[in-house]
Amino acid sequence: MKISSTRLLRSALFASLAAAVILAAVAIGLAPPRPAPTPAFARMSATQAWANLESNASVGHLIRLVAYDPQKEPGLAIDRLARLGPPDQLYSFVASYEEMAGYTAKQALEKNGLRLSKGQHVSAVIFPRRTELYPANARGLLQIIRAVEQEKGEAIGERFLEGRDVLTPAELKDLQSTDIASYRVSDFRDLYPRYCELARQFNCGPAPYPASRFIGSLYHDWHPLGFSQIDPPRDPCTLPPAQYCAFVDWTKTRAEFLPRFGSRAFLTRNLEIAKIPGRILIDFDQPERQIIPYIGMPAD
Repeated sequence: MKISSTRLLRSALFASLAAAVILAAVAIGLAPPRPAPTPAFARMSATQAWANLESNASVGHLIRLVAYDPQKEPGLAIDRLARLGPPDQLYSFVASYEEMAGYTAKQALEKNGLRLSKGQHVSAVIFPRRTELYPANARGLLQIIRAVEQEKGEAIGERFLEGRDVLTPAELKDLQSTDIASYRVSDFRDLYPRYCELARQFNCGPAPYPASRFIGSLYHDWHPLGFSQIDPPRDPCTLPPAQYCAFVDWTKTRAEFLPRFGSRAFLTRNLEIAKIPGRILIDFDQPERQIIPYIGMPAD
């Protein structure tokens, strides 16, 4: 099903995907997404999502989740959100919608490395990928840092990459590519330790660089291979650099991290929500029980 206009959906109880999805549309002439029968749709397993990480599989739809207290933070309600992230951000974190569908809003939030507090609602923006998307591994993060520092110029103050000869000519050339294959860690295996070292410096300090104000926050759950973790055991910035950036092969890494793997992480421009074609907006007022619905439509 192709959608070209806004849909603002208020979610009711999702007992299962087989049950009726009751969403109140507040825009004219809009219909709720058609649910798939249970046998036709199964949520993606962590094993498959991890395989997508290794191959850097393409993404059809993206999702942005925001937990908020409706009494203390009414401005984060879905009908009041203006952008994917805070207004001063240039790039915000998003996840693959296909990897979230079928999970409760609470589970999806946790997969993104976030926690749900008692009484919170979850605002969700689901939209087709139509703009440049950067896998949020160490390489993608460096590309975003460069883009921010180039856009802001000298006004940003102290810069991490631009104008400091931090990157070699070979690294600069590699970072110019945004081809989907260029983000596969296996394709920049020799450069990964260096990229990760720089990502660690940017993420862990000792003091935050000005560019960080314009990029979605790197919380403790973020891994430089490009994924979020569920309940990471410790702050990774306390790890020695060699351990922080350790990567031998995917087999060993999968065995270590798959049990707490959350989801792939991506960075995209902090878009104005009202101008995103085909967007679907949902308010989950019972996120522990309500499920990210199957929207049943292609990206194009």
